[in-house]
This record gives sequence, structure tokens and C-alpha cells, in this order.
Amino acid sequence: MRAVVRLVTQRLYRREAVVRPAPGVRLPRAVDAGTDADGRVRARVPIESVEHAHGEFLSLGTAIEVLQPPELRARLARTVAEPAGRYGDPAEHRGG
Repeated sequence: MRAVVRLVTQRLYRREAVVRPAPGVRLPRAVDAGTDADGRVRARVPIESVEHAHGEFLSLGTAIEVLQPPELRARLARTVAEPAGRYGDPAEHRGG
């Protein structure tokens, strides 16, 4: 199984997997899938499972965007939407 990701910061991409495999699992390197017009690198990254990749990709915060598989992207969207909803509109919290 592989995930297609868009890496926002170049420092994350060194032609190596951007996730830590589960203990005892060896993964092949990420495969470069091109560069977007804005300079972000796309890569196909081997993942053990959606469950495992979910936690690993969350730890990278805003430095990564998961494009595929759809079930992983949807799960990440649900996970980040819940706490984001607690904080409301950022414009409401700007000091003036």
C-alpha cells in the first residue's frame, strides 16, 4: 500500500520514507512523483496501513498533505476538523 503525499517543506524529502515503519518492518524508499508549480514535492510513500500512516502523518502537522488513498485523506480531515472546530474562526481571536 502506498500514500501519495505533497510535502510542503523540502527538508522532509530526502528520497526516503517520511514515516517510521512499525517495529521490524522495512520499507522501500519513497518514489518521487513530481514537483508542483509551487515547488512542493509529490511522493508515493509506502505505508503499512491507513491506521499506522494516520498517526505518522499527523505528527508532521502542516508540513505534509495526503492526497491518496482517499480513506486516509478523509480520516485525517475528520481528525483535524474536530479540534479546529473547538477554536472557531481565527479572525475572531486576533488581538487588536
